[in-house]
Amino acid sequence: MQIAVVGSGDAVLGFTLAGVRKAYEATSEDELISKIETVMADPDVGILVLSQSDFNNLPSRLRGTLTESVKPTVIAIGTEQSTEMREKIKRAIGVDLWK
Repeated sequence: MQIAVVGSGDAVLGFTLAGVRKAYEATSEDELISKIETVMADPDVGILVLSQSDFNNLPSRLRGTLTESVKPTVIAIGTEQSTEMREKIKRAIGVDLWK
């Protein structure tokens, strides 16, 4: 299983420097959606990393698909508050680690 990241140049560069091989830079919303669809179709990708702001700006239908996706698991990271990660862990292992 591999980790993939899709997003702005800075985010992609950081993950590339950390050793992530599947890093895709997107400069527009259409390009972002296209790259996400490419990654979602890749059977080798187990985790897809997006910035929280990019995730929030996606069309609601795609956001829903990404939220429910198990393989790859989609993780939105950033400074915005979100309980998404907590809920994904709870669903995956059946235990709320924050309690």
